[in-house]
Amino acid sequence: MNTRLHLARARRAWPILVRAAARRSPLTYGELTAKMGLHWRAAGWFLGVIQRHCAASGEPRLQAFAVNKQTRRPGKGYAGKRGARAHEKELDRVRAHRWSKKAPF
Repeated sequence: MNTRLHLARARRAWPILVRAAARRSPLTYGELTAKMGLHWRAAGWFLGVIQRHCAASGEPRLQAFAVNKQTRRPGKGYAGKRGARAHEKELDRVRAHRWSKKAPF
């Protein structure tokens, strides 16, 4: 595991996810990683960094705005509930939160 690389990528993804939350429009893993010049399979690693930060700081799960293309919900690595109703509730929490535009880690 290349922790420094995942941290650097999480810092790049953070403002993209914050903008997605402000627009109220989740991004697929492919859309998110395309904005970063990466393959979609890289998403799980850096989203995990964001997920751990949000959990440790008591913030809503910002990574909930990164979703699977088919299901429009987070994938297996997501620590929250993945059911449609629970995911929508988490998206509402993320939308209502005041996010730093710059990654706080």
